[in-house]
Amino acid sequence: MTNNFLSFRLTRFLVFAGTLLSISQAHAQWQKISNHVDFFQQSANLRFYDSNQILIKGDNCALMFDASGNFSAVEATVKHLKHTLKVPLCYLVASHFHDDHLLGMAVLQHHYPNAKLITHQKLAANFADFKQAYNNKLETYQQSIELSFQRLAKQPKEKQPAWRDKLELAKNRLLRWQEYTLKPPALAVTDSLALDLGNYPITINAYQAHTNADLMLYAEQQTILIGGDIVDYLPYPGHGNLTDWRELLTELAANTIEQTILPGHGEPITIKDLQQSHAFLTAIQEHVQNNPEQDLTQLQQSFNKQFANQYITDDISAKAYPIFLQAGLKRAKQSK
Repeated sequence: MTNNFLSFRLTRFLVFAGTLLSISQAHAQWQKISNHVDFFQQSANLRFYDSNQILIKGDNCALMFDASGNFSAVEATVKHLKHTLKVPLCYLVASHFHDDHLLGMAVLQHHYPNAKLITHQKLAANFADFKQAYNNKLETYQQSIELSFQRLAKQPKEKQPAWRDKLELAKNRLLRWQEYTLKPPALAVTDSLALDLGNYPITINAYQAHTNADLMLYAEQQTILIGGDIVDYLPYPGHGNLTDWRELLTELAANTIEQTILPGHGEPITIKDLQQSHAFLTAIQEHVQNNPEQDLTQLQQSFNKQFANQYITDDISAKAYPIFLQAGLKRAKQSK
């Protein structure tokens, strides 16, 4: 998802992270969903501004679904794959265009140049914009490093060497990433794409819900759904097609097949959890429709407080929830 709060926090995290994630850390965050599906769930403090990743392995090929917006984390993922993956990484799937799902693909593409990037057709049609977004992200990162060097002199003298080392490491990472490019998709999905990874068939479907260019992936006879941000428990509605999104969630929730659902953010969910996401989006649309005289601030203040009670569980969600709500209300007003 993309907004000023999330972009600021992610840039700050990148600059002050210090060292690359260790291989042991990368191993620890991968969960085995099935013999063929591994799930990388972001830690709780990153869950609203960086994405989960999913690795799918067949007998002949592997597929990576989404890439972190933290390029250091993507490099740690590459190290993990180099140590554990026994088949070629043939496909990279970007669920949609938000930075924390797409831009890290540049790192994966550098290390796996034969892997084919798969996106929604609408994303592919405007790919030049997202190549520029990668360059813009690096420019922002460079500015943050330069500003941090300027502020270094204000640090206590005993702390300056450690901070200087961290910033030099960040500078070296930036120089490396500036050599990469975000290469255009090899496959664009308009409706549906079927692939076989080697005795392991999957289906990738195109939607317009969370954005106008979403992909979801079904595996293991539809018992595993990799849904990206469409199925997030707390959905970010800022770029959504809210009516179509609600209809899709209704359709997914009516499924009688027992499913493991892997979202773009947060822990695995169940079909029942989709009802909460649907209720939130419905409440946003209905609140805007029922109060046409209210401005954005008034709409946010008068919005049903039950959702805040349900969604705010810690300091991170207390910061994220009002931003998500405001983005949804604004989107609903624009869509009237």
